[in-house]
Amino acid sequence: MKKATFVFIFTVGILSFFHTSCELASDPNEAMVSDTTLSLEVREWSKKIVANPKQVDYYTQRAEVLASEKRFNLAVSDYETAISLDSDNPSIYHELGDIYFANDETSKALEYYKKAEEVSPNDLESIFKHAQFLYFVRQFDKSEIKFGKLLNLNPEHSKGTFFLAMLQKENGDTVKSISSFERVISLLGSDYNSSMQLALLHDKLGDNEQALIYYEKAINADPSSDEAYYSRGLHYQKMGDDDKAMRDYQQTIDLNATNYLAYYNAGNILAKLGNYTKAIDHFEICIRLKENYSKAYNRIGQCFELLGNPEKALENYKKCLQIDPNFALAKEGLERLS
Repeated sequence: MKKATFVFIFTVGILSFFHTSCELASDPNEAMVSDTTLSLEVREWSKKIVANPKQVDYYTQRAEVLASEKRFNLAVSDYETAISLDSDNPSIYHELGDIYFANDETSKALEYYKKAEEVSPNDLESIFKHAQFLYFVRQFDKSEIKFGKLLNLNPEHSKGTFFLAMLQKENGDTVKSISSFERVISLLGSDYNSSMQLALLHDKLGDNEQALIYYEKAINADPSSDEAYYSRGLHYQKMGDDDKAMRDYQQTIDLNATNYLAYYNAGNILAKLGNYTKAIDHFEICIRLKENYSKAYNRIGQCFELLGNPEKALENYKKCLQIDPNFALAKEGLERLS
């Protein structure tokens, strides 16, 4: 009888042990604490969640880290848990929308952006996220309505004003677009993106003075931007001011040595000035950076032709036509030398 009692107690103990072990193993947060395939930061947040499983911020913080580490499903799960704990918090919904949008699940993204606004109809960030999403998926009419709502609630919302300006530009309303970009600058004091947009708009309109003013504003707002120097260099080149264009292309290259277009356009200026050997050097760097850039091969062919080297000219015209069989100038060059 004692032996039977012992066996019974032992068996119950074993079953109890396995039951407890299974309960521990079934807790995903416990598992994440010891999962070395996850980052240390994720594991630390997991420890905090195990200690306090009702703390909403812990789930959203861990979700943010998981999303940055491309752990999409785990991040979504954390946001969903956070929503179950605090269903009236709009930020959780639009953060989850951001995750879905970043993973190209646009229908799910829209669902959560809408939910964020439903939970808190006047939450500015939720309205902005929803409007911005509609802009990115090119639903411009709906996006404009949302940005209108946003700016009615807060006329000084600079991000909303910027995207409204971009919308107006997309719709071809240049006058309103210029006014809105100028409004952003007046709100912020300076703004690189608005200044660049204004420079490009005035450039397109042929207003050289205003274009140059805004290129300068863009450069002052972000002196490290090779884009601004390159765009101003291109503007100077179109104006025929080769010296200033070359200075800006050189500054572009100093800031970003992989900007192949700066080398290409500088090469065009050098060729125009008759410095064909140096122009070829620039075109060859352009090709090293952009291997199949047919225009550069054609220009090398033209430079070699002008230097009296028909063999090298033919070689480069042929390379150009291998990339783009319909390149008319290279065809003409090939015919001239064949």
